[in-house]
Amino acid sequence: MLKKLINLIVLPLIALTSISIVQAAEVGKLDEADIAVSSRANDVKSNALKEALAAVFLKNSGNPSVVLNPLIKAQIDEPEIILTQYGFFEQNGELMLKASFDHQRVIEKLRQAGLPVWGSQRPLTLMWLSVDDNSEPTILADASQSAIRDDLSQQSTNKGIPVLLPVMDLDDVMGVTVNDVRGRFTDSVFIASARYQSDYFAIANIENQGSRVMFSISLFNKVRTNGVLQPLVAQQGEASDNQQAIKRMMSILADYYISQYAIASTGSNAATEVSFSGLNNMTQVVNVEAYLRQLSAVKSISLSQFKGSTATYSIALFSNVDDLQRLLNIDNRLSQIDTMGSVESFYQQQTEIVQPKLMYQWLGQ
Repeated sequence: MLKKLINLIVLPLIALTSISIVQAAEVGKLDEADIAVSSRANDVKSNALKEALAAVFLKNSGNPSVVLNPLIKAQIDEPEIILTQYGFFEQNGELMLKASFDHQRVIEKLRQAGLPVWGSQRPLTLMWLSVDDNSEPTILADASQSAIRDDLSQQSTNKGIPVLLPVMDLDDVMGVTVNDVRGRFTDSVFIASARYQSDYFAIANIENQGSRVMFSISLFNKVRTNGVLQPLVAQQGEASDNQQAIKRMMSILADYYISQYAIASTGSNAATEVSFSGLNNMTQVVNVEAYLRQLSAVKSISLSQFKGSTATYSIALFSNVDDLQRLLNIDNRLSQIDTMGSVESFYQQQTEIVQPKLMYQWLGQ
């Protein structure tokens, strides 16, 4: 099904075989990392395991400073405690170590340290990127074979940010020019982006000016405010080379997404109820429950009612309902059929905070 959520992205830079693709992506391999090593010697392996665990903590929190936290740093110094497996392989003639860690213990350690957790459900970003190709500016296409595309793919993997590129078929070529991207003419890009159904689109430029590499990136969520598209993020800067420019731009995207979707525990006893209609069998009920359990805002859940084709779950939260709703709204297996405030008003009872019920139609399998 075209609306089925991507269960695993080997390289989050998604190759398009169809324009109709999902809006959000479930990023896999959050518990593993590949590290280049010089040999299989024990001391080299030991250092590589520490580096791999640091990378796993980073992917699951998103915040680069996570490795400076004393609790996290202490765990990184002893990676074998939560190591599940490792092995060596060759990639492009280079020796690599692949290490996997206990995902649950990684998340528990982040929670224990009071740090944000970024779940596997992440927004999908369509990137319109103009680059200098043999001194001739062009829009980077999905089928492009270049070092810049490889760098973008690698950074997408490292940071766990699903990114796709336009196919640049006749429709795209007729709709968006290099000048539209470089001049940040949002109307043209906005119209062309609609066919991809991504959550966000970015307009980005990398321009070589002699020994300098200049870059800029603006992020949009495809929603007009008073008829105008307002950038959520707009930054520019200078980098030493194209690879560094890509790294900087992806860090800018990561910073924004982390602020929206990485959830830290507030220490409160926030709770709510969420109902899902359109569930025709127990398999779908189980799938919904599994989906909810992996959301970074969810502390615990229980099925409180299953009547007809509607299941209602009582959910304890790490933070608040707004955070939960942001996560639910990036999954196009769900269609919200009620607003948060239309069911019941907010009330407080003892130390437990109960907030208004959310209602969605389940469109998945």
